Amino acid sequence: MSHFSKVKTAFKDQSLLAQCLEEMGYQVETGGTIRGYHGVQQVDLSVAGRDGYGVGFVRNGDGCYDLLADSWGVKGADKKILDSLRRNYPRIQQEYARRTVREQAEREGYTMVEEVEQEDGSVRIVVRRWA
Repeated sequence: MSHFSKVKTAFKDQSLLAQCLEEMGYQVETGGTIRGYHGVQQVDLSVAGRDGYGVGFVRNGDGCYDLLADSWGVKGADKKILDSLRRNYPRIQQEYARRTVREQAEREGYTMVEEVEQEDGSVRIVVRRWA
């Protein structure tokens, strides 16, 4: 019996998610497997670990990438990675949202005018399009 745990996310773009994770210092690989206490699990994105377990993201039926790890079996350096991902989840979400807005604005012909991080931690983005 496996002890893999899933954490639901709202990440839908694998490429943007990988970019955000890499920018935060994680080693990310497309595809691969992660090991659990009683088996191996295929993942769409894996965050490299050192102790043989690892953490991954797997696409669910809604098209979002859920965080997947064997929370019972992860130890040592891999546990630190999992704990770091959990702790940094709000920052990952914010960076993912920021990149999503930038990409969508560019696709629709907007130019970035200003991007300011507010005192409360939110980000204010101003874009412009000349008609």
